[in-house]
Amino acid sequence: MKPYRPGQDQGQALTITYNGGPIMNNGLTSMYYIYYGNFTNKDRQIANFWGQNIGNAPIYLINTTYFDGSFVHIPAGITFDPVANVFNDNYSLGKNLTDANVQTIVKNAITGGNLPDDENGIYFVITATDVHETAFGGGFCSLFCGYHGPSTTIIPGETIKYSFVGNAQTQCPSGCIVNTVIGDGTKSPNNDLGVDGLLSVVFHELSETVTDPEVNLHTAWAGSCSENGDCCAWTFGATHQVANGSHANVKIGGHAFLLQQMLKLTEEKLPTDQGVCALK
Repeated sequence: MKPYRPGQDQGQALTITYNGGPIMNNGLTSMYYIYYGNFTNKDRQIANFWGQNIGNAPIYLINTTYFDGSFVHIPAGITFDPVANVFNDNYSLGKNLTDANVQTIVKNAITGGNLPDDENGIYFVITATDVHETAFGGGFCSLFCGYHGPSTTIIPGETIKYSFVGNAQTQCPSGCIVNTVIGDGTKSPNNDLGVDGLLSVVFHELSETVTDPEVNLHTAWAGSCSENGDCCAWTFGATHQVANGSHANVKIGGHAFLLQQMLKLTEEKLPTDQGVCALK
């Protein structure tokens, strides 16, 4: 598991090394959301729209530059159905969570028949503004904005990929919400500061999971800056202002978003490859 730390530019390291672990290149990866706690219809609409369109966006296609030891690349596209791939959990384990709780939330969604059991999927537990989470000797906002990891206990005999991402709008907007970090205050491209902010973290964790799904168990791509998302954390490239005065740097399905850059491989060699932080 690799925590995505609040508001700290990890730098633009130019090399990353293949360590022999698997990547998610066996067909299209599915993405699942578990909305944990109170989210508005607008919140869900923005996040679901993003999920439906991110897989073919130029910024996501950066992940297709990654390959395994047989030079098989990650395919373009993400499978996301805003009905079948979404579950709403009404604070089933309370408002103070641990990583074990996060894994239990995923387990209950699967074993309860609310989401499919999918080893080629990534399960995002997205928590509401009033939910706190502790893990790795720290907590949401103080140590991390989100993280991903593999679990061999959610479904025995399987390696389930999961991620925690919190809505930081009330707890730490200046640490974990990208528009606030760059000085936009409470403005964001889709007029939803919390969800606009958490989607950049979701992109970070999504990209790291498809390129390194079994991190620390069988690590795939990592370098001096850690995983590909960490290499370009809190860097945004060229931005522009949208109508409400906030900044954006990409369009996903025709809608503006501000997402961190991602490390794009510029060669095709093993074990160490060259990369550059990019938006497409």
